[in-house]
Amino acid sequence: MTNSGTLTVKVVMPKRQRYPVCSRRELDEARFLIRAIEFKKQQTSAIIFAFDGVVYAYVNHCMHMKRPLNCEQDAIFDETGQYLRCSMHGFIFDPTTGECQSPVCLGQRLQSLRLEEIDGILYFAEKHLTL
Repeated sequence: MTNSGTLTVKVVMPKRQRYPVCSRRELDEARFLIRAIEFKKQQTSAIIFAFDGVVYAYVNHCMHMKRPLNCEQDAIFDETGQYLRCSMHGFIFDPTTGECQSPVCLGQRLQSLRLEEIDGILYFAEKHLTL
């Protein structure tokens, strides 16, 4: 109790579960990585890539038909290297926000996944994700 008679309570939040993804070096040497995940109790995959030196991760499916972005070819970027691209539909997405730039799904976003880097290792730190 404090002098004013009020009780001070310290709330301890549980630490978020972290799942190792890869080393930053491994990602820097690859164009992108795909990892099998369970997200919101659904089996799927994640795409992990670096764009302009920043690391991003998204659930790997186009919102149009929920096909992996790389389902038709082993690539996730368009010819310019400036946009993520669904290889089946050709829809393009801003790699920094996941926002669709194509008219059919304009404004919709890929589901981003939280990443943390600790001592050169990247971890998923997403509440609804398990490996």
